[in-house]
Amino acid sequence: MPKTASQAAVPIIEVIKRGGAWEVHWDYQEAPESSILFQRGEYLRGYIDGTMDDLGIHPDNVCCASGQTGTVKKLNEDQAVRLRDALNRLLIPIVTREFTRLQNLNNLPHLRMIDAQEA
Repeated sequence: MPKTASQAAVPIIEVIKRGGAWEVHWDYQEAPESSILFQRGEYLRGYIDGTMDDLGIHPDNVCCASGQTGTVKKLNEDQAVRLRDALNRLLIPIVTREFTRLQNLNNLPHLRMIDAQEA
């Protein structure tokens, strides 16, 4: 089993001001712990859709929105900040927990023995 990094590769979430409107962009980072975003994709998509509906974000402003990547445009500042905060509360902990789980799995002695025998 390959060794994991020292920190979780958490998704990047950005708020950008373009003219008078705001945009929110997010993207996962390629790493083993990011696989959880694909495994839980349906749940994450439902949460994100519900959050955008709650914030009053019109579907025409959503270029793409999934648990892995997304772009939402033509937002006011409050919508952008609240969407960013919701994404931070959702995506960062799930990836961080998966990172910890994979590290713990990598530290199990019987898995290290199998890994050493294969080498």
